[in-house]
Amino acid sequence: MYTMTGGMNNGMGGNTTGGMSTPPSVSLASPGATVNRTVSLTAMATAGTGVTISRVDFMVGGTVIGSAMMSPYSVKWDTSTATDGAHSLTAKVTDTAGKTSTSAMVSVSVLNKPTFTVSLSPAQIYPVPTSTASGTATVTVNLVTGAVSGKVMLTGVTATAVNLYEGLAGVTGGSVIMLTQNTMTPGEWDLSASAMLTVDQVTALLAGGLYIQALSAANPGGEIRGQITPANITVVWTLLSGGQEVPPVTIAAAGVAATTVDSIANTVSVYVLSTGVTDATAAELDTGASGKVGTKLVALTKGAVNMGSWSVEMSQVTAADVSNFNNGMWYLNVLTPADPNGAIRGQITPMMTAAVPLTQLQTSVFTPKCSGCHNGVGTVPPGVLNLTAGGTYKAVINVATGEQPNLKYVVPGDPGKSYLLQKLLGTAGISGARMPLNGPYLDDATIAQVAAWIAAGAPND
Repeated sequence: MYTMTGGMNNGMGGNTTGGMSTPPSVSLASPGATVNRTVSLTAMATAGTGVTISRVDFMVGGTVIGSAMMSPYSVKWDTSTATDGAHSLTAKVTDTAGKTSTSAMVSVSVLNKPTFTVSLSPAQIYPVPTSTASGTATVTVNLVTGAVSGKVMLTGVTATAVNLYEGLAGVTGGSVIMLTQNTMTPGEWDLSASAMLTVDQVTALLAGGLYIQALSAANPGGEIRGQITPANITVVWTLLSGGQEVPPVTIAAAGVAATTVDSIANTVSVYVLSTGVTDATAAELDTGASGKVGTKLVALTKGAVNMGSWSVEMSQVTAADVSNFNNGMWYLNVLTPADPNGAIRGQITPMMTAAVPLTQLQTSVFTPKCSGCHNGVGTVPPGVLNLTAGGTYKAVINVATGEQPNLKYVVPGDPGKSYLLQKLLGTAGISGARMPLNGPYLDDATIAQVAAWIAAGAPND
């Protein structure tokens, strides 16, 4: 947890003489770059010599929203009382001698009414239907009340039903809300004005556990599907085959896997469906590069009904493991008695986007989205970071960040360790707010282009 230590002392500074106490100190822990609903605010306070802490006040935008009288100093902040957008947090400590200190400011972004754009395709259904249909959904959710609104636009399919379901990628879940066909606009299906999610369903949404699916007469079990993925959720579909094993295995077997990674909670869920390996003795998620034999990270459990299914849900991993995932260093492996080291394997490759040149990213991202504030003017943030045309490369490549000096803005070849990408994603552990400040944030496809450029070595092209 990243903390910032107080710098505005209202009491007497430094050590004093004549029996007078030194002022107290206080630091405020960041609750995360983006927050919603009710969050905990926590501070650490230390009293001067001969006195004790009287209280710690927690402030949002300079207004006290709660106080704690004893350690651990913590209060609950109901963010529904704040508008969506950027807010500044501080903590003020008062000791029994009446001296005070205020912590350095922590910036957060409140987002209680996010809007999700979802792409629907046959590829998210197994077995994959024979279909050229597609769809796009726009869904807005009030995370506090559960109210949900939006619509789905379908192309190339005459749907018999469109529903919102609860289930992680790779899981056939239960219907939560049925959408209504719009009689005025062909291909449009709408959420009703009274549509609501329960508290548990909102929690599932934030963990990547809701999806939209369109059914048809030809495919009554689903023709196209789209998982709703908040910024902290990445879903990757992977094909498994004997040819990916090291050494390759010749086998009439195959599989498909859906991997869901939560970069805030540091959890992974995997669902594997396979054929030709019903005698499998184990399935596992491993850490290792393509073409290399790695080490087991998480063991999967065999399905009780479908003998070709294996899964694990919400397994805890480390931040370093998530970094390996972002760099394509995870793979799935199914083991059999005949092939105890692996019969079918699939490398998990997130953000598989073709790298674009820096000049294109400058035109599409850095100049219009960043350079207004990060203009290279001055010696303090945000101006000190120069993301203008001609300045970006020198400003970010292997350059230590001002917010977290142990991290670099861009580590060529390593998107997971590049702070620039973390700021664009709003990854847990960043300092300050997600970028661009106050949004709108970059869409997943654009962020994937930035990641692909870094993964390609971040060339100055």
